[in-house]
Amino acid sequence: MKKRKIQTIIFYNAANNRKQFLLLKMNERRKFLWQNVTGKVEKDEKYSHAAIREAQEETGLKKKNIKAIFKSGMKYTFIDQWNKDVKEKIFFLECHGEWDVKIDPSEHCDYKWVDEKDISRESVHFDSNYRALLAAKELDN
Repeated sequence: MKKRKIQTIIFYNAANNRKQFLLLKMNERRKFLWQNVTGKVEKDEKYSHAAIREAQEETGLKKKNIKAIFKSGMKYTFIDQWNKDVKEKIFFLECHGEWDVKIDPSEHCDYKWVDEKDISRESVHFDSNYRALLAAKELDN
């Protein structure tokens, strides 16, 4: 059976009507790479529930700050670093605005909000993260 994962693109619409995206920097053990929120889907858990849970665990996001969650329809299959088959689904999570982000140092060492006009291929390490950000930029909400 494939390992199930999610990738959650977190954003809010700023006063200038441009999306602001939250990116996380993985810690030294994970090579200081920038990425979106990612995580494992627990046994018997729905992908959409894992997308919200991981966002909350990795950023300190509170339920009251969640405006909407969208299933992107994007998914990837790949072999991970432990040689496991992985199926990853992508979600877009819109927030009401910024909050006091609290990262877990066992996974991440930094975060930043990035204006949609500043998103480039160099913004994140993994191509799937970049393609998901591009799709989220195009989202009409």
